Amino acid sequence: MIIKALLIPALLMAVVFSLRARASLRGQARRKVIAVLTVLAGATAVAFPTLLQDVADAVGVTRGTDLLTYGLALVILYLVGSTSVRFREQESRFVRLARQVALAEAEARLASARQA
Repeated sequence: MIIKALLIPALLMAVVFSLRARASLRGQARRKVIAVLTVLAGATAVAFPTLLQDVADAVGVTRGTDLLTYGLALVILYLVGSTSVRFREQESRFVRLARQVALAEAEARLASARQA
C-alpha cells in the first residue's frame, strides 16, 4: 500500500520537526506553512469531498475520511510535540529570569547593608 510508504516517513518527519528548537525564524516559518497547508487541505476536503476520496483511492485507503483522520493525526502529533518544546523553552527562560532577579535583589540587599 502506498499509504504506508507515505505515513511512516511523514510520522517521523512530524516528530523530528516538532521537537526542534522553536526560537529560530525557520521554525516560525515552518509553523506558519503547516498551518496554512492544514487550512487549505481542510477547505479543499470540505469543498470537494470526491477529491479526497479520489486521493484516498490513489494511495490505497478505503475511505476519504480515513485519509483525513491520518492527516489530522499527523498534524496533532506535530502540534503536541512543538507545544511541548515551546513550553520547555519558555520554562528555561523563566528560570534564567528568576535567577537574574534573585541575584539583583541579593546585590541590592548587600549594597543597602553596606550603607547602613
